[in-house]
Amino acid sequence: MAVTKNADKVIKTAQSMLMIVAILGLGLLTACSSYQHIIDHQQFSNEVQDGVTFRHRILMNPAAQQANAPQPRPLHWHVYIEGDGRAVDARGRPSLDPTPRTPMLLEMMSKDTSPALYLGRPCYYHTQDPACSPVSWTLARYSEATVASMASALQRSLPGNNPITLIGHSGGGTLAVLLAPRLPNVTGVVTLAGNLQVAEWVQHHGYSPLSLSLDPATQPPLPECIQQAHMAGALDKEILPRWIEAFSQAQPNARYLSIERADHRSGWPFWWTLINLDTTIDSMCDKVTR
Repeated sequence: MAVTKNADKVIKTAQSMLMIVAILGLGLLTACSSYQHIIDHQQFSNEVQDGVTFRHRILMNPAAQQANAPQPRPLHWHVYIEGDGRAVDARGRPSLDPTPRTPMLLEMMSKDTSPALYLGRPCYYHTQDPACSPVSWTLARYSEATVASMASALQRSLPGNNPITLIGHSGGGTLAVLLAPRLPNVTGVVTLAGNLQVAEWVQHHGYSPLSLSLDPATQPPLPECIQQAHMAGALDKEILPRWIEAFSQAQPNARYLSIERADHRSGWPFWWTLINLDTTIDSMCDKVTR
């Protein structure tokens, strides 16, 4: 997830390696198999949607596919945004492919019976996008270009004026908060171990600054009409709970929840099965805290 201090120096090398891998068609098998298995098993639709700069993988559950037909009333949609995946390798160098081996939010979406859409981040899930380079998933992972392109792709994929709740884990939570004020139909934001204070995270871990990225902590608060729930893993050592709590306190309509026995990845799918996503965010939070 992190970018170490020597990351800038190896980006050009990684770009060349990425081209070689693309030509040879090597690797990517583990990520592909996990992702494809979930799609096939859950009967998700699978398309690629153009954004402003990038192409984005768009997956919809069966309820969303049915909701694309004319409806007597607006339906509330849930939009899932995955974390940073494999932005860097074990040595802290930019990876050749950021696609996560185990897409946690895709698995969590499979439990959702409401219309649900999985919004792919730029360069994830092998969209064969010429605009991609390792910069896209390292220094610019939360950039203006990334956010604008995701907003455009989502608006082109959603039918009508349906209200939506954005749900993001880790860096996906970062993007959910950055996307929310740009989309007129957003009524809620839920983050799970969200990286909501990027500069604090960088400084604490000694990572290279994400010089081309936006930081939710330096953006204006979200409109009060958007309900927010920001959940922290009580055992999380990657995104410290105090950062999430401080961000929540600076927002006009936000709740902070500490999830026991959860760290940065472990524990979230279990808690997700206990939540009734058809209720309001307040009701959802009350259920988690019981």
